[in-house]
Amino acid sequence: MKKGRTGRRIYTVDLAGVRSAAKMHDAIAAALPLSGHYGRNLDAFHDVLTEYGGNWRIVFRNAGAVAKRLRTVCADAVEETPGLQISFDDRD
Repeated sequence: MKKGRTGRRIYTVDLAGVRSAAKMHDAIAAALPLSGHYGRNLDAFHDVLTEYGGNWRIVFRNAGAVAKRLRTVCADAVEETPGLQISFDDRD
C-alpha cells in the first residue's frame, strides 16, 4: 500500500498466474486491508469496496481469465462509491 499525494490509499493486486476464484481472493486478501471475516466471494468484495473504499485506488494487474466478473463487480462499486478508483492493467 502506498499513499498518493491526496492521501488516497493505493493498492496493487497482481493476479498473474491466477486461474481460480479461490486464488483470486487469496491475492485480493493479501493486497488489501481486509478483515479476517472477509467472505472470499465477489458479493463480499463488493461490500468491502462500497463500505471502506471511498479513498482507495486499486490497480489490478494481469487479471486475464479471472477478470470478467471481477471487472463488473468493480465497475458497480465505483459507480456506487464516491472516491473509489479501480483500474485494470493487463499489460504483460
